[in-house]
Amino acid sequence: MKKKDENIINRRSLQEKIIFGIVFASFVLYALSLLAPFISLIFNSLKDGMEYIDHAKLKQSFYPPKTPLFSNYWDSLTTMKAMNSVGEYVYLPMMFLNSIWYTCLFVGAGVFASSLTAYVVSKYKFKGRTVIDGIAVFSMTIPVIGTTAAMLKMLNFVGVYNTPLLPIFIGFGGFGFNYLVLRGFFSNLSWSYAESVFVDGGGDLTVFFKIMLPQAVPCLLTLFLMAFITTWNDYQTLLLYMPDYPSLSSGLYLVERSLTRDPLGYPTYYAGLVISIIPIITIFSIFSDTIMANFTVGGLKG
Repeated sequence: MKKKDENIINRRSLQEKIIFGIVFASFVLYALSLLAPFISLIFNSLKDGMEYIDHAKLKQSFYPPKTPLFSNYWDSLTTMKAMNSVGEYVYLPMMFLNSIWYTCLFVGAGVFASSLTAYVVSKYKFKGRTVIDGIAVFSMTIPVIGTTAAMLKMLNFVGVYNTPLLPIFIGFGGFGFNYLVLRGFFSNLSWSYAESVFVDGGGDLTVFFKIMLPQAVPCLLTLFLMAFITTWNDYQTLLLYMPDYPSLSSGLYLVERSLTRDPLGYPTYYAGLVISIIPIITIFSIFSDTIMANFTVGGLKG
């Protein structure tokens, strides 16, 4: 395979090789530009307060610390705190726990609800199927900021505002990107599986939970991982609808706002940011092959 690739490169004309080199260099520079903020983040998380201020004034954020202070990470775990809506302080470990249960509930409810909706629409013929598809696409075009007031009023009316039930309630929508992907997946599954179950006396729920859903596990896992990464970084939802349960994203946002009065605390804050991205980097590193194996350029592999 290596010799074959070398032959392909050698057969390129000089002009093609130049273009290929320019494109390759462009991608390398783009990759480095993505890594630059993380490098700066790590460097600043290891500085003391005065060194950080001096470097910030001289616009030297990318300068490494003279003496790395790994104690900043311990300080972020033990001293960094955010105040919730009732005046109680929530420390970083509790923010981490809030992020875990909120993200798992929200993403789990969303993926499961989308699987239900997508399966019914793709496998059962009834009036209104096209209407449901239209609603699914239209709902993705509505700006989120335009629904904030209505959402807040509805959550208060239902009684889930600022409660642990909120991620399940708002996550169990059944539409969005997950619906579109799962609809395409279930459409490609043969209905012969269901007919065999019906012959043996099984019902629709048996077909879905024991036959169709297990076949969709790789797809569901991929969608769960992608939504997990996105939801982990969401801070607006918790600030608006769950102010008593700050997560890493919303809690660190509140911490950052308080640092305008105490810039010496920025290195500890950056250490907290590094801690907050470790789970996401770990998850993506472990499951990146799973994500890429289930998606192609055109969409999901059926």
